[in-house]
Amino acid sequence: MAHTANRLPARGCAARLPFNILLGPYELTVEFRPRSALADRRRLACVNLAEGRIELRQDLEGLPLARAFLDCIIRLVHFSKGCQQGCVEEAYTHSFATGMVEFAGRNPRAWRWFNLLLAQHLPGRAGYDRVVRGARARPPAMPRHLQIGRHQVRLRGISKSESGSAFGWYVFAGREVQLYRGLAGANLAVVALHEITHAVHHAHGLEDGHSHRDFRRAQARGWFAVMQRCPAAWRWLAWLMSFPEQANLATPAALAL
Repeated sequence: MAHTANRLPARGCAARLPFNILLGPYELTVEFRPRSALADRRRLACVNLAEGRIELRQDLEGLPLARAFLDCIIRLVHFSKGCQQGCVEEAYTHSFATGMVEFAGRNPRAWRWFNLLLAQHLPGRAGYDRVVRGARARPPAMPRHLQIGRHQVRLRGISKSESGSAFGWYVFAGREVQLYRGLAGANLAVVALHEITHAVHHAHGLEDGHSHRDFRRAQARGWFAVMQRCPAAWRWLAWLMSFPEQANLATPAALAL
């Protein structure tokens, strides 16, 4: 496969990307289609479970394509986990976190394509494609801060005595993500995404009782903004999801000074 996210199949009535998406019990193709051929013509992209595919409008490219693809993945994540209208904020948080880790682990070609697409179209040298390919000399360290909406959110490793019976916390009053230093493996990625997603919901004013659409939109907008504005944070998270067997918060190199 050529090392570019822009070298796609010729787009006729329907052009299929060279990978399927596996989430939960579902396996979907990914296709570019004319607007007139989309299952939902109101959208730039949609999840068509009846026909077993993710449909992307054929004129999408660059960051709009990446954002539309992410939105479809989030839709499929929540559907595959039964997270729907009436679920509490905690359920939406954990559904997103576990779903993204599952997406990265079960769909390596799609995961690399998505991060390459971001890297090619973001300003500067985001380097997400190199991170998910394991092309860096050393793993990215956990950043000390990231921008969520208009707010700085602090990230901090905590001891077992501080964490209590939990793997991590999001402190609303101080906008601080706290992660137990003993976290390792896929659980580190899940807990980090989980607690940061609490911060995303907080920045968007979401809590129990808000609609499924509110949570889904906030996650798509909030996390895409992290990918755009916080390259150090996304490099770290993308590496955790790509190489869970090496992920360990206890090592000094894993924590930013």
